[in-house]
Amino acid sequence: MVRFGSQRDLLGQETVDFDERVDIARLKRERLARLQAEMAKADLGGILIFDPVNIRYATGHRQAGVFGMRSFLQYAIVPQEGEPWLSDYADDGSWDLEKGTLIDFFPTGQYAEDAARLWGDRITSVLKDMGILGQRLGFDRIEFNGLESLRSHEITLADARIPFERARSIKTEDEVSLIRQACAVADISICAVRDAIKPGVTEQELFAVMTYTNLKHGGEHMDARLMSAGGNTNPWGQGATDRIVRPGDLVGYDTDMAGPMGYFADFSRTYLCGDGPPNDEQMEAYKLGYNFIYNSLEFFQVGASFQEVAEKCVKRTPYPEEYMYQRYPMIAHGDGMSDEWPCVYWPDQSWSGFGNDDDVLQENMVLSLEGLASKRGARESVKLEEEILITRNGPEVLSHAPFDDRFVNHIPVPPPQPS
Repeated sequence: MVRFGSQRDLLGQETVDFDERVDIARLKRERLARLQAEMAKADLGGILIFDPVNIRYATGHRQAGVFGMRSFLQYAIVPQEGEPWLSDYADDGSWDLEKGTLIDFFPTGQYAEDAARLWGDRITSVLKDMGILGQRLGFDRIEFNGLESLRSHEITLADARIPFERARSIKTEDEVSLIRQACAVADISICAVRDAIKPGVTEQELFAVMTYTNLKHGGEHMDARLMSAGGNTNPWGQGATDRIVRPGDLVGYDTDMAGPMGYFADFSRTYLCGDGPPNDEQMEAYKLGYNFIYNSLEFFQVGASFQEVAEKCVKRTPYPEEYMYQRYPMIAHGDGMSDEWPCVYWPDQSWSGFGNDDDVLQENMVLSLEGLASKRGARESVKLEEEILITRNGPEVLSHAPFDDRFVNHIPVPPPQPS
């Protein structure tokens, strides 16, 4: 691919004739190839998918937002070889119960079980036409009547989530370009919120600024409402409310935004409201979160095992006991079209109970490195986070939004990042 400028720079978002940008046909083709390769490893003849993000990854078809997350109206079947099949509703928005199109309670009501029987017949017919009837069929999620119908047709069912997550964990060239675009939009959004933080503004107003900025620049939706101030920051994760922000409050927020083409930007910043200095408790928390991220960056290298990374991060920047209880569930997690695998868990296994997967970091994985500092019983928490790309030359930070200088100027310079 020939482009003017650095491969690490942003691409424009319009169709032009003076350089090559995101190739949508190649994006779809390479995503499907990655998925089908993982299906072969998992011995799946096909997969039946309802999750709208999975459908988009496999087919390029975009659904109607959150409604698609809770409904079972649209679905697709992806064979191990060949082109995916989309349900009728996904093609033209039609509902035809007699054809066995739907299983969701919303359009079928008291006839949900009857609709599920017809739907099972339809799925069996499609699998036969694809030449994969009798082979293992993976699925990502399904409602009860549909599950029973497939079982009644003696279809061997398996889990499709593992091949999906493994396929999505390694990003293609076009996916990396789109993630860069998403992170650029998130950087702008973070700065717009920072500039809007004034005494008297509400958390909801600030969240509206972030959402508007994402949509204005071609973003698609927000996965969460993590915009908190003052006491609403501890414990972390309570979401935007109508509370007002006061002078001296910390305002912490996490982008969790799907940017252009649905690709994800997930990083966090915390700012102090007003012109005054931070207090000792705020400074302590900010220093811990910031140092944990920047002291840990150098360990995210191609070939490093998840457990190895976790142990090195904690050894370099130990979490004080009073911060351990409310630490983030994982040290780092994947990003793509949402939060994804892989996850690097804490080495003591205390959160999941099972520990880290026996896997290693690979080139073109994209992860968010978490720096939550939340002391149990304290008034406030500090939420910091960076999004990074794993390259053969070390981690590249994709998030460029500034930190609050009133904190960072008092923190020793972190070790240099790998180039």
